[in-house]
Amino acid sequence: MALFDCSAACEQAGLSHNEDCVLVEPGYGVFAVADGMGGRPGGAQASRVALRAFMDYLRRVNPAAIASPAALRNAIAAANAAIRAVVEADPKMRGMGTTLTAAVVTDEGGKIVHVGDSRAYLFSKGRLTQLTRDHTLVSEMLEQEVLAESAATGEASLEHVLSRAVGTRPSVESEIADFHLGQYDWLILATDGFHKALGPEEMAEMVLLSAGDSAQDLCRSLIRTAINADPQDNVTLVVVRRLVRED
Repeated sequence: MALFDCSAACEQAGLSHNEDCVLVEPGYGVFAVADGMGGRPGGAQASRVALRAFMDYLRRVNPAAIASPAALRNAIAAANAAIRAVVEADPKMRGMGTTLTAAVVTDEGGKIVHVGDSRAYLFSKGRLTQLTRDHTLVSEMLEQEVLAESAATGEASLEHVLSRAVGTRPSVESEIADFHLGQYDWLILATDGFHKALGPEEMAEMVLLSAGDSAQDLCRSLIRTAINADPQDNVTLVVVRRLVRED
């Protein structure tokens, strides 16, 4: 079983409520962030309900299959169904939903499962790579060349509009990607409040300078820098590094 040095932080960034939620389960190799939507208290409840249902499903999976695409899609489906059940029981919660970005790391490799605009990054060999793509209307318009890159910054009204979210529809399509977490690599999961406050170049520079730091030290440093940038949303981060097994 893989061993990890990991840390998580969640800051409200001066807001009166927090709709973000974080999941850290190193014993299972599962790490995730979620950013709720639907207003208070719906957004806060959505992110928590989703991560709880997601992890509850994975706990029932054979450990050898926990990172399989089928298990990850089913875990997202369980999260989606859990939010839908809340809405059915209380119609005032209609419209609640959440992003969900999770990583599952095993001895054999790693998988990302992702819905929404939270992100997963891998820092390896001095380079920061974004492992996910944002499920927003602006991102999809750019991909389909409906919107030019130069015009995207002017579409502020669409910047926060998700094209996919967990819980807002009867079913949701998740994306799954492979990655490898090497001995000196960092895995970073972040909600949009973080990655909109701290750009990839600055993030990469900070990670590069933190080679000898613990996950907790790096997490605190990144969060503090993002908060100092006066973010407009909650800032949530999970930082993970694989430890060398000493048998």
